[in-house]
Amino acid sequence: MTTQTTEEDLSQAEEACAEGESALERGDTAAAEKCFTRALELAGAEDREGGTRLAARARTGAGRVRLARGEIEGAETEFERAHALRPSAAGPLHWLGCAAAHRGDLSTAERHLTASLACAVPHGRSLVQRAYVHARAGNADAALDDLRTAASAGPLDDEARWLHATLSGRSAREVALRLRRAALDALTPLAPHGGFGAEGDNGWRRAADLIDAARGIDPGPWTSPSLYAVALVRGGRRKAAVALLDDAVRGDPADHRVTHSLAVALLNSGTHTEGSRWERCVAAWAALLHDAAFWAHVLASASRRYGVTVEPSLVPVLRAGLREVLERHLPDDAGTRVALGPLLQREADAAKLLAAVGGFPTSGGGGPPLFCGPLRIAELGRSAEFGAFAAAWERSFADARAAQASAYTESTDTAPPAAHTSLTYAFSELGFAQLLLGHDKAADALAALSELRCPGCRARGGPGAAAVCEPACGRFDELNPGYAGIPDKHLRLSLDARGLALEARLSMGRAEMTSARPDFGAAAAYWRRALVHSREIDRYRETQTAIVDMALGAARDAHRDGRLSLAVSTLDATRSVIGANERGRLEGQLARVLADRGISVANDEEALLDRPAADLRRSVAFNPHLLRAQVSLGIVLRGLAAARWSSGSLSGARDTLREAVDQLTAALVLFPDDPDLEEQREAAVADLDHVMWQPDESEQ
Repeated sequence: MTTQTTEEDLSQAEEACAEGESALERGDTAAAEKCFTRALELAGAEDREGGTRLAARARTGAGRVRLARGEIEGAETEFERAHALRPSAAGPLHWLGCAAAHRGDLSTAERHLTASLACAVPHGRSLVQRAYVHARAGNADAALDDLRTAASAGPLDDEARWLHATLSGRSAREVALRLRRAALDALTPLAPHGGFGAEGDNGWRRAADLIDAARGIDPGPWTSPSLYAVALVRGGRRKAAVALLDDAVRGDPADHRVTHSLAVALLNSGTHTEGSRWERCVAAWAALLHDAAFWAHVLASASRRYGVTVEPSLVPVLRAGLREVLERHLPDDAGTRVALGPLLQREADAAKLLAAVGGFPTSGGGGPPLFCGPLRIAELGRSAEFGAFAAAWERSFADARAAQASAYTESTDTAPPAAHTSLTYAFSELGFAQLLLGHDKAADALAALSELRCPGCRARGGPGAAAVCEPACGRFDELNPGYAGIPDKHLRLSLDARGLALEARLSMGRAEMTSARPDFGAAAAYWRRALVHSREIDRYRETQTAIVDMALGAARDAHRDGRLSLAVSTLDATRSVIGANERGRLEGQLARVLADRGISVANDEEALLDRPAADLRRSVAFNPHLLRAQVSLGIVLRGLAAARWSSGSLSGARDTLREAVDQLTAALVLFPDDPDLEEQREAAVADLDHVMWQPDESEQ
């Protein structure tokens, strides 16, 4: 049974098509799609005149929905089906021409639009659309002819007028200015209430179309770019807004207002997934975090809004809050080389360091300086300039530091030179490892240093290749602007990376040594590797000193807390990896700790004396001039001899007493006439004489 289409169905289909076309004018493609789908259902059999006409109209509308969404192939399919239903109708042909123009097939577009104009009732926009096609194809005369013909039939819209003006010989800047004025005129009625609702949406879209067209003619620079960017975003042309702000930033990178607009636009461009866009987002926000002019503007705006004075002391709190908000909004996986969280931290830390040295001068030095990270330096194409700036700053800092150090040695009233974090490191791929080291993530820092090449060099190099880009790499300066001003920049980066790797290994050894449950074997292994590594970069003695300093500090802390065995283990483990030239400092401290542990254990009445005797022997061996160790060893050896005699080992007692006499005799050479030593030696000799006259039952 076939359901017949009634007149009422056709009437409802007509209404659905009208509603769909109205929704398209508003830009509501979802509502339009529902209307055209409903119209097709109501049109029913397409062999009746009414049903065929409405079905073609609905399919044309469905094609327009797809065209608005950028689905060119699907749109053309719908237009072709509409044309098959009504071959003599101008509408499907007109839209087939528009779809062909969208995909760049200008000859097909011209053919369809010409066919539309040849219909009994031509489409009202086909002449103007064909003029656009002629203009894109470079046929200005044909485009002007079409526009004049269209103008004779009725007033041209703004886009057609600017095209007519351009083709008639007016300057591009003049035409673009007219379009921008028209855009502002479209926005004027929306100003009081922000332009919400259908009418407002149409106004924003209209303004965005005009601004985008103006940019196509005259890309700028424009005054008030942020205003035009807002109109583009509200009008659904976010990509064009970002492009406009990108150009404005390149023209005036120190203008925090433009940078802020770009940062907001990029952060809220939820549809983009490409890593480069997110890197630009991070670069823009980092450039604001330490820009004094930006924060002055924020404070002034807040003061006006709330009617109170907002103190500059709040800026660090506001900055920290902004960073926290940004980190929450950044995606975990954005397709970037480095996760966005660490990337933002590296950029912000670099910007902070740059702000501390007064900022990077703008081109020509006439404007305010830049406060940003390496990503923005690369975006602006100023890596070489920054490299020269960083190299000059490092030299001046080194000279100032040397002068301060000289003054410090001559006067006790002069403060020692302050520590400095390298601009070169911060504005390079080393910045990530430096950041991780600063957060006590030495293992992660070491991993970050294992691969510093760009993706291209990494793909060409393969396993085992050098960790830095090839000398001929075109991206080296972009990724490492801090090194761009150094003649031997590739070698210098490699050596500096090894230096950071050395610091990471030292830090990992210290972490193992000072943890709640120390792993002395692991600590020694890290430090052995660090010492081997230090020879490769001529820092062996420096590294030895650093390891000994760390060990002595940890041992002193443990000693002070009464954890004597921990102090001994710390010093012993370090001594096992350190060469003879640095062992003296370790052994002096080790002698004191061993003496304290030996005495402490010997004073425990229930403890055996073998272990205290061993500690005191080692203490005396490391430092024979430690008097209390010498005296205590004599006392402990006498006690140990008595314990062995009591246990039935007369020979053991004799041997121990002989050791005591020899040890005390040697000690008296170092400390002649010391009463404690003399007293202990006389007692040991008397004990030995007494024991020697005792029969040894084990010999009978």
